[in-house]
Amino acid sequence: MGLADTVTKAYMKENTVFADAFNYLIYGGKAVVNPAQLQELDTTEIALPFGTQNENRTQPDDAVQKYRDVLKSAVIKQDGEAAYILLGIENQTDIHYAMPVRNIIYDALQYGKQVADIAAKHRTDGSKGHSRGEYLSGFYKDDKITPVITLVLHFGANEWDGPLSLHEMMAVKNESLLNFVQDYQVHLIDPAKLSKEDLEKFSTSLRE
Repeated sequence: MGLADTVTKAYMKENTVFADAFNYLIYGGKAVVNPAQLQELDTTEIALPFGTQNENRTQPDDAVQKYRDVLKSAVIKQDGEAAYILLGIENQTDIHYAMPVRNIIYDALQYGKQVADIAAKHRTDGSKGHSRGEYLSGFYKDDKITPVITLVLHFGANEWDGPLSLHEMMAVKNESLLNFVQDYQVHLIDPAKLSKEDLEKFSTSLRE
C-alpha cells in the first residue's frame, strides 16, 4: 500500500469525517449519521460457498477473501425509527476503471459473510423444526441481512472519468437485453465535480 493510500485510509477512519461523507451522500449534508453511533468492523470480507462452512466450522479451501478500506456499522435514527446498516468506504487516489465490479464483489462478499454467520449461529443453537430448504441453506425464512452501502472517495487530482455503473462497462447497448442484466451503481464523491454549494454541505475538514 502506497503512502497516499495509507494516509487517506487513516483519515477516513475518523468517525466525524466518515459520518460527514455519508451525510453528504445520503442526506445532502444533514447531520443524520451520528459519529458516536459508528463502530469500526473487520474489513476482511469472506464469501463461503453457498453461505456455509465446513462441518467443523472452518473456512473451506475455495473461500474468497478480500479487504475493504474502511467498514463501519451505524444506527441511523430518522422519523422515529432506527435502522441498522453497514457503511463502507473505498479510497481512490487513482481512477479505477472497473470500480462497479470491484464494489459488487465487496458488497456480495459482505452479504455472503452475513448469511454464513447466521447459518453458523443456527448450527450452534441446534434449532429444530425448520423446512428442508431452510436446513440446507442454513438461512431461515424469517432471517434478515443488513444493508450495505459502499461509497467511493476520489482523492486524485484528475476528474473521475471511469464508469459509474456495470452497464457502462458493457459493449452491449441493446436496452431490451440490458433490462435483464442487473446494473450496479457506484456512489462517488469526486472533488473535481463538486460545486461550491456541494462543498458547503460538508461540515468537517473533508470540505477542504
